[in-house]
Amino acid sequence: MRRRLLLVVLAASTLVVVAFAVPLGLLVRTVAEDRALDAAERDAAALAPVLALTDDVDLVAAAVQRTATGGDGRLVVWLADGRVIGDPDETGHGRDAASTADAVALARTGLSFSEPIADGVDLWTPVALGEDAVAVIRAHVPEAELRSGVTTSWLALGAVAVALVLGSALVADRLARSLTRDAGELAGTAEALAEGDAAARAHTSDTPELAAAGRALNLLADRIDELRAAERERVADLSHRLRTPLTALRLDAESSGSASLVDGVDRLEAAVTELVRAARRPLHDAPVSAVSDLAAAVRERTAFWSLLAEEEGRPWTVDVPDGAVPVHADPTELEAVLDALIANVHSHTPAGTAYAVAVRVDGGRAVLTVDDEGPGITDPEAALGRGVSGGGSTGLGLDIAARLATAAGGELRVERAPTGGARIALDLPLAPTR
Repeated sequence: MRRRLLLVVLAASTLVVVAFAVPLGLLVRTVAEDRALDAAERDAAALAPVLALTDDVDLVAAAVQRTATGGDGRLVVWLADGRVIGDPDETGHGRDAASTADAVALARTGLSFSEPIADGVDLWTPVALGEDAVAVIRAHVPEAELRSGVTTSWLALGAVAVALVLGSALVADRLARSLTRDAGELAGTAEALAEGDAAARAHTSDTPELAAAGRALNLLADRIDELRAAERERVADLSHRLRTPLTALRLDAESSGSASLVDGVDRLEAAVTELVRAARRPLHDAPVSAVSDLAAAVRERTAFWSLLAEEEGRPWTVDVPDGAVPVHADPTELEAVLDALIANVHSHTPAGTAYAVAVRVDGGRAVLTVDDEGPGITDPEAALGRGVSGGGSTGLGLDIAARLATAAGGELRVERAPTGGARIALDLPLAPTR
């Protein structure tokens, strides 16, 4: 934007300067020509009284020498009796004897005229001395005299034109800088809001349009804060309302004496607590700093789901390394992701469909795969969309896994399993071991 404004001003100022400089340059040349011709005419006119008083060659020659044109040897006088004062064939005039004789004859008729020649202009001036007695004066103005001072004037005019263009460019640059600075600050505020800085607000600009855009952006930021606060309060209120039935469920589980049921209630309470914390965290979390053992989590959660697998007649296998596989992930969130991926198999494949869970380490990355022998996923891109799963599901399982992978610097992929069914691959970078 700044460059475009500068180019527009430069183009406009250059056109204006050229529109004035070219006519001025031509005028300077014309004035210089007129000045040189007027000086020669005055010198020729100064000889008229002398010629009217005397025809003495010495006196006329002395008068010729006292003029600037005559002193330079550029003035010739033809007396009425044919005598010549000065050298008609002076080198540099570029005339021959015949053309000079014709011009003298024309001037004796009483006609004053100028005649351009090779190296300048000749001015012919008749002086009437009496009846049928006419003297003729020729003043030669060389080309250098006609152009005297023109080059200097043109250089000065060009310097002024360049100074005007540069000055306009400087002023335009300052104006453009003020506009782009305000626009840059507005863009910086928008980027800060996008990065999760809820306190970022646009400053007031002197430009009305940018000021209006800044006010609109601030209103949008305020509205986002209001909606975010309302959403968090609703989530927190929902979580709080779940506390009472969860407490009753815990009492029933403890009275039943089932350790697995009590463990399930504990996990449900932990998930609700994490939901409240997540609702109150900033929109953009800091990079994940917690470290979890992926291999241990897979062993634990596949063992948990094994009871349901046996009940549904699902063959299942688990293949994980013997040692620890540390990854950047919160343990609770990692367990929630594993539950979501395994639950996805139970929810979207017929009973009796086999599945396999495996973890492999390769090149500083850990890849968790959950394969099944079901019909597969026809539209992997849609399956990763939030809330699009069918069959009564909320459609959040793969979305939860994808968000954990993104936060940890990894990715979630939906592929075709070797068995023909679906493969969900969670690719995470390994965390450094201490």
